[in-house]
Amino acid sequence: MKRIVSFAVLTSVCVSLALTAASGSSAATHDGGLFGGLLGSNCPTSGTKVFSRWNDYNAYYLAPNGGFENGSTGWSLSGGASVGYGNQPFFGSGSHSLVLPSGSKATSPVICLGPKNVALRMFGSDAGGTDSGLHVRVLWYGLLNILLGSSDYNTFAPGNGWAPTDSVKSTGGLNVLIPIVGSTSARVQITPLGSGSAWLIDDFFIDPWASACC
Repeated sequence: MKRIVSFAVLTSVCVSLALTAASGSSAATHDGGLFGGLLGSNCPTSGTKVFSRWNDYNAYYLAPNGGFENGSTGWSLSGGASVGYGNQPFFGSGSHSLVLPSGSKATSPVICLGPKNVALRMFGSDAGGTDSGLHVRVLWYGLLNILLGSSDYNTFAPGNGWAPTDSVKSTGGLNVLIPIVGSTSARVQITPLGSGSAWLIDDFFIDPWASACC
């Protein structure tokens, strides 16, 4: 898996950290709780083995509005991305999914990823698509909503019907520095590559515990 990590200028990080004492609890209020995830403190304490039928026994929690049943609430959509009718076929509940035509982009609500390794997984379909795949990037934030860096995690293969995507895992890179820079809060950005995208995404799950099983 190819992983490209970019960092903000070190000075910005230092300034961000220095603002902690001055900002106090008002920083969390200002950015809507973006930093409540410091060292994973606001992560759920348990999850469910939603992908066990695919031999993945890690415990995951559903990201905020990860099933898109509340429309695009919490998500930032651009370039024609939208929430439409249609649901992954493996679970009975739900009736919506994220539609990602070529040129679109979707950025998740703030999520807690925890201070260790992390796994992201979702259901995707690109049946009949002629694009070059679906790219997943994680944007990491510091104090006062300052972007500290980004991690290009994976690109899902195009052209297939509904199935769980690969489990996107981080093992090092920027994650090693997260406890130091003081942020485990992040947003996930999903972008189809190339022309002819027919991507649908549903039920976006997160394992923030480095998955305890391994």
